[in-house]
Amino acid sequence: MNNTDTKIIKVHGRNIDNFFQNIITNDIKNLNTEKPLYTAMLSPQGKYLYDFFILKEKNFFLLEVNANTVNSLIDEIKRYDIRKDISIELQEKFHTKVMIKENLTRDYQKKINKNKVYREESFLFFHDPRSKDFLYRFWFYKKPSNLLNFSSDAEVEKKRILNIIPNSELDLIYNKSFILNYNFENINALSFNKGCYIGQENTARQKFRGTQKYSLKSIKIISGNVPDLNEDIFYKKVKVGTMKSRHNDIGLCLIRKDAAKNSANLKTDKNCILKIL
Repeated sequence: MNNTDTKIIKVHGRNIDNFFQNIITNDIKNLNTEKPLYTAMLSPQGKYLYDFFILKEKNFFLLEVNANTVNSLIDEIKRYDIRKDISIELQEKFHTKVMIKENLTRDYQKKINKNKVYREESFLFFHDPRSKDFLYRFWFYKKPSNLLNFSSDAEVEKKRILNIIPNSELDLIYNKSFILNYNFENINALSFNKGCYIGQENTARQKFRGTQKYSLKSIKIISGNVPDLNEDIFYKKVKVGTMKSRHNDIGLCLIRKDAAKNSANLKTDKNCILKIL
């Protein structure tokens, strides 16, 4: 999931709870008007396709999705709507902003602590469900207020990386990545108790048979040239991982689980030295 380059879509129709339960990785039974969900959609082979937030509003859902994939996600949802019971509308009026906890005023902290989703006339906001101490997500129905001190991209990126939260547009590869490798279990995107969904079999096999080979880790760049996205990472001249998104001297890397246990420094072809945090 990207941070703010997102769109909101409205989904309504008959039995939408059951419909989504069969196609997303999280448990729709945990969704209510005061508790949003973060979830993903997978291919039948268990590979990443989309991720998004779901918020329940009376008799419909609102989904926050990456802007550049919103149309293909709509098509994917419609593909499973065999009975044509579901209606989807792009909500052009919404504007998304984010704020780290340190920037939120005490007044609004009190309001959000009483309700997981807080609503006013011109906006609503909620805890980003991926991590307790990550972000608050604001959805404005009108132009965002200048009275709120929204967080800079730099503040958000630092927080995201240190919390090992992937940016799906940069870190994952469509229809190739397995979400367990990218920390999705630990950012509240998965339920292993809900029963079947598209891609469930392969995901469960990786979890319970121990076939997951890689994990996402936060790293610090100790010295050398900053590695590029998807650049190879080595330990003793053996490839053990791949560089993912970064901000200044910290970043994320996808690294072999056996290599992640080693505290020794890692290297790239550009003589960059990295350390797992």
